[in-house]
Amino acid sequence: MRNQVLFHEGTLEEADGRLVQTGKRCRDCGKTAYPAMERCPFCASENTEKAALSKVGTVFSYSVTRVPVGSFKPPIILAYVDLPEGTRVFGQIHADEKQVRAGMKVEVETGALWTEKDGTEVAGYYYVPYTAGKGVEK
Repeated sequence: MRNQVLFHEGTLEEADGRLVQTGKRCRDCGKTAYPAMERCPFCASENTEKAALSKVGTVFSYSVTRVPVGSFKPPIILAYVDLPEGTRVFGQIHADEKQVRAGMKVEVETGALWTEKDGTEVAGYYYVPYTAGKGVEK
């Protein structure tokens, strides 16, 4: 069994044996926040519930970094991704940088982002180009 830690606590939860992005949906205003917060950042209500986020979104904007940053090797593609529930998520895109453009559909995947020297996998989420029919949109 491998040792695994999350890159950022509170961004993913285990469901049915896999990691999924989970935010908080406000029962009062209906908006969804990510990462999950105790109070709704839109109306300050405490009346929130955990909610799995959509798996498919649209790139709002992106940037490419061509220098190493910590354990990440260049090119590093970072993007804001708009999800159908109105949530904007910041994350990496794992793709050929020539493929990436604003407005493209991407889908979330989870897995090891890197492995520490002691063998510990650091798990997180990232986006890949969406392929219709490959998975489920929601």
